[in-house]
Amino acid sequence: MKKVILIIVVLIIGGYFINSYLATKVKREAEQAKAERIVQTIKASVAKLVLRTNAVADWERRLSKGEKFRSEPILTIELERLWLGNRPILFIGAIKDIATYNASYYTLLIEKSCFSSFDYMFDTELQLSLISSKQQIDAFLKQQPNFFKDYGFNNGVAVIARINSIRTTYVPGEEGTRQEVKIGDGELVDILYTGDVYMKFP
Repeated sequence: MKKVILIIVVLIIGGYFINSYLATKVKREAEQAKAERIVQTIKASVAKLVLRTNAVADWERRLSKGEKFRSEPILTIELERLWLGNRPILFIGAIKDIATYNASYYTLLIEKSCFSSFDYMFDTELQLSLISSKQQIDAFLKQQPNFFKDYGFNNGVAVIARINSIRTTYVPGEEGTRQEVKIGDGELVDILYTGDVYMKFP
């Protein structure tokens, strides 16, 4: 009798753990499918944005010469050939700062770092300094009330920008070195929230 009871108890416990495992698996697969749908939706929206604005979207590939990581410094003339022209560019990055330019406009500072995208990475830091209407940015931030939370790991954006000039500045690096930063100055054409899509899902 004790043996039968023991078997029943073992079966009940085993059934519980199996059901718990299956439920967790189903939940995890559902969350993964939802995340993949969000990724595809955002990337499709970016593609539509590029098509609508006729933006240059392949400048990173051309700048990196097809490699995932470029360690040698980037010359200003290289960016001039890719960023300056009749067409705007697509820039995947993160908002680093927003400052008042005048009564009607902000200056939007956007950086592309290794946390922005894993598609192509550069040793030289790239940023855009864009004049943008307050109305456009205020409306964007209103749609994303938690934009600056999560320590900046979830504030990715895709911007379409028209670049007018490029300058070089330097910031302190590791062990007393200087980190070169190339900044494209221009105007914001459009902006789209991407979250961490391009950081987690290149």
